[in-house]
Amino acid sequence: MEYPPFKELKISRFGIGTVQFGLEYGINNKTGQVSYSDVLNIFETALENGVNFIDTSRVYGTSEETIGKALREIGAVDDFVICTKLDLSENYHEKTDEAVLDEVKDALRKSMESLGLATIPFYLLHRPEYRTFRDGLIWNYLKEAVSKGTVGHLGVSIAMGPSEAIECFKDPAVEAIQIPYNVFDARWDKAGILAVASERGIAVFNRSSYLKGLLLMEMDEVPEHVTESLCYKESLNRIAAEAGLEVKELVLRYVFSVPEITSTIIGIDSQTQFKENLRIYEKEPLERALIQKIRTAFGEVPEYVLNPFLWDQRLLMWQQQQRRNA
Repeated sequence: MEYPPFKELKISRFGIGTVQFGLEYGINNKTGQVSYSDVLNIFETALENGVNFIDTSRVYGTSEETIGKALREIGAVDDFVICTKLDLSENYHEKTDEAVLDEVKDALRKSMESLGLATIPFYLLHRPEYRTFRDGLIWNYLKEAVSKGTVGHLGVSIAMGPSEAIECFKDPAVEAIQIPYNVFDARWDKAGILAVASERGIAVFNRSSYLKGLLLMEMDEVPEHVTESLCYKESLNRIAAEAGLEVKELVLRYVFSVPEITSTIIGIDSQTQFKENLRIYEKEPLERALIQKIRTAFGEVPEYVLNPFLWDQRLLMWQQQQRRNA
């Protein structure tokens, strides 16, 4: 296992995504929430293979509680580097300063208790706008948490695109970013996000390597509200076939071939799937010519294909149209 350097931490290049440890997730999810016994097996397999990075959040259902319980049961709390995130109520901006800070304190406390940690290694804002809210009300409190040792490193989960990351780079307290990055998404390379992060020693965690499962779906399984992706999926299938690779292996090896990424977070839904992804990780990086071919083919994929947030909006529009046509 490769461990890209980041300050005092040893972080595995392969990271465990745990949304499905706490709820059902993804348009290609056919297995549902991961059972507790499978979670135990996954963490034991992770230890055997040197995988030590876990990504979670309080909004992932019971994920934090499941992680904390499982790691305590196998005696491995100190063997993993955990990243969790701050999520506030939708109406947080309507609350008083005191009420907002109480919510932040409560969220941080619950994460620490659930995970069984005295210090959370990485604590990310799940929304970039939290950082600048009311002249840094939330962010300043979290910086104090770093100085007190409650939080190890602060960061931001980027939602909409590179412009959010560029704004975060202006703040020296941002030590980590999490971005959606996959074969379809050339925005980050065009904007130089990975290069800047590498130069400044900022950890980069990437999620959405399979674009919430869309990249792996059969063509006839793609939902109506994301049919614009079909032409790009056809190109992806063709490139994979020409390279003699399965699509899953191609898209995952592509992300693992990017040296500026600290850890790739892969959502795990079973022990079998985890081992399969580990097998792909152990293969060599893709050849430069193939990487360039991919980047040329998908250099202009529109944002409404790349951003699952926009899928939800288009789904609502599609459902409304279906009702009108009924």
